Amino acid sequence: MIFKSYIDFWKHTFDFSGRSTRSDFWVPFLIHIFIFLFVFYFSAVIQIPLARYVVLLTMVPSFTTAARRLHDTNRTMLFAILFPISAIAAPYGLIAGFIGIFAWHGTDGDTTVGIVLVISILCLVFGTIIFIYCLILFVLPGDKEPNKYGSGGSCLLFNSNE
Repeated sequence: MIFKSYIDFWKHTFDFSGRSTRSDFWVPFLIHIFIFLFVFYFSAVIQIPLARYVVLLTMVPSFTTAARRLHDTNRTMLFAILFPISAIAAPYGLIAGFIGIFAWHGTDGDTTVGIVLVISILCLVFGTIIFIYCLILFVLPGDKEPNKYGSGGSCLLFNSNE
């Protein structure tokens, strides 16, 4: 099942339609974490930035798999778009907010720095909320019956047990 999920990940690179099971999403996700860690470590040793190419190579199939996983739970792929944005916005909001606190204190309450501080805190809060919500959606079981996105994914697993 692990190999099938990983092969399907690459076979359906440009397939936005249909549905994917939890294993179709999580198996490649976890395999890529190990690959990224190995490539990141190896590229640090040889001092060549190879990790960015691995990210670029897996970006489109990861997005389409996330969209199909959300379709399995009868949700739109909007959350597949918001997930990576929130994964970037939350840490940058934390860093900018942390720096902004010290900058605002050093400028005696300058409004420009205060506005940047508020925006960074909003990025942190909303980015974290959206990120956690998307992770919950990826963990939720899929619909056991056909939905508006088709009859694949968890629906096929349910029908095979009857």
